Amino acid sequence: MEIRLAISNDAKAIADVASALGYQNTVSEERAIKRLERLLLSSNDKVWVAEFNGQLIGWLHAQHAFLAASADFIEILGLSVSDQVRLKGAGRALVEKAKEWALNEKIVLRVRTNDTRDGAKKFYTALGFSVAKTQSVFQFQGELVD
Repeated sequence: MEIRLAISNDAKAIADVASALGYQNTVSEERAIKRLERLLLSSNDKVWVAEFNGQLIGWLHAQHAFLAASADFIEILGLSVSDQVRLKGAGRALVEKAKEWALNEKIVLRVRTNDTRDGAKKFYTALGFSVAKTQSVFQFQGELVD
């Protein structure tokens, strides 16, 4: 298995793997490419992919967050591994890349997960994460623009 930074050509495969966890996959390939290219141009975002035998099997998106009133941190914003290879180490290897980034920046690494995803909570706990706080997410939905 190889872990590497994503490139624009990975966009469709990332969207396909993302659908395994219920992330929106009705997006066109063109839109998926635009989203990924925007992240690849950002100095605050990193997207890594896991490949096995030339096939993309997982991805992780992390972002360096800069806040006005508290210390920066790096946050895992998305992680998905193909159903066929789940529990084979790809997720762990991807998270290790985010950990390395946070250690190099000398800041904490965070991740949020839906409280109903017990498997995700166990996964992150096994990787050394601990619950820092519980919160509610509020959302306002005006006209949607993707």
